[in-house]
Amino acid sequence: MEWAARAIGVFYVVGGLLLLSQSWLNWRLQWKLSRVVRIRLADHVEELTTALGGAMVLLSGLALALLSTWAVAAFVAGWVIQAIYLLWASRGAWSRSAFVVRCRRQSVHAFAGFTAVTALVLCLPLLGLLR
Repeated sequence: MEWAARAIGVFYVVGGLLLLSQSWLNWRLQWKLSRVVRIRLADHVEELTTALGGAMVLLSGLALALLSTWAVAAFVAGWVIQAIYLLWASRGAWSRSAFVVRCRRQSVHAFAGFTAVTALVLCLPLLGLLR
């Protein structure tokens, strides 16, 4: 079980790095585009949330890979950030294009997976796997 937890942690470290990389790329593109067109506040909030979520996924994965007790707090904080973002995004009257709908569905599926892993991490202290 210890190696499974570490492998899941490494998976989330890589995922967090990818999210931060995507956020950095989007920030640079928005910065360049802002010279030509006005960027909506919703887009800025989305990118800030992506960066914060990516940082939390990275920290969560790192804590889990190290079997640290901080994994519990990091996973719960990451879960809360993602839940708030998904609730906020669902209220928007944004594009109903097939691409946007598919992306939202993928985000919800990723959140469901993160929820399952968060539940597992909450059980790890009871099993004595976190130090």
